[in-house]
Amino acid sequence: MKLNIQIYSFIYSFVFGCIFYFLLDIFNRLTIKLKLIFKIILSFLFIMLIASIYFFILLLINNGVVHLYFLLSILVGYIFVYKVLLSLFTHLRKK
Repeated sequence: MKLNIQIYSFIYSFVFGCIFYFLLDIFNRLTIKLKLIFKIILSFLFIMLIASIYFFILLLINNGVVHLYFLLSILVGYIFVYKVLLSLFTHLRKK
């Protein structure tokens, strides 16, 4: 795989991790009052949809090749947004 395609895939995975944080937060806020069985079913469908979207776009970028560092990039993007928002809200509360 060419280097530029790997870089595009890496950046896409990082951005996808950031977007995944916001989508998961919205999903959790919408399903907080549902019964447990509905939460389980909707969570399963939500994760399958998100994974399908990720792999479909990855298929367009690099023919669907998944490397471990792409998955780690998703995790880093998720944690990055979590830490940034946590520090932002902590900073705003102190004012």
